[in-house]
Amino acid sequence: MIGQSLQRKETAVTVGYLSLAVLLLFQSAMIGGIGGGVSEGEEILAPDATETPVIEPSEHAGQPAQARKQHVTVYQVQPGDSLYWIAATYGLSVQELKALNSLDSDSIRVGQRLVVPLDTVKYYPAGVTLSAQEVEWLAQMIHAEARGEPYVGQVAVGAVIINRMLSPQFPNTLRGVLFQRNAFQPIQNGSFYLTPNESARRAALEALAGKDPTGGALFFFNPRQSTDRFMHSRPTKVTIGSHRFTT
Repeated sequence: MIGQSLQRKETAVTVGYLSLAVLLLFQSAMIGGIGGGVSEGEEILAPDATETPVIEPSEHAGQPAQARKQHVTVYQVQPGDSLYWIAATYGLSVQELKALNSLDSDSIRVGQRLVVPLDTVKYYPAGVTLSAQEVEWLAQMIHAEARGEPYVGQVAVGAVIINRMLSPQFPNTLRGVLFQRNAFQPIQNGSFYLTPNESARRAALEALAGKDPTGGALFFFNPRQSTDRFMHSRPTKVTIGSHRFTT
């Protein structure tokens, strides 16, 4: 009986040790899983330091700071700019633009660098970066200058405006090109501010996609209506509808 009791006790001890070993192995496996399975010598990479900076506007003029962070870029003030035009370009109110830059007045100077939202601008294959508001302005000018012209002529007007933005002879911003002194009659007579039709909007997007029926023209005019000797003296690239496109 004693021998049988000893044998049963040894068996129980053996089973206990085996159970403990299995439990320890199970716990070890669980700890390895929680650790993400990083093996010895493996590096955990830090976030990319070149990522676009994120700036959260601070409180300004009694207005609460925006809760949502924005990706931003820097805009350098050009001649003729105002807070109103810059704010409109990037889809902001003047107060939002001032708060974003901690400005206490509406005065800005040429060359001043302002923080503006990056999320509102897009790069286009034609080689320019515009906001949605600027695309609408491009369509407005196409509508004002070329409504009633063939569709390809509307695209051509858009292409000339883009060519000017890319040329060192002209301002490098859309607003600078559109509002350059005596450059476009619709600015002077107010037709620029008319709502563009869908044809003008499509033409603007096609020109931004890189379509240029003019082959690089920088000027266009109606030779039947214009008596400008300078325009008539320019080398002709192509005539589309009632417009002559020149270099």
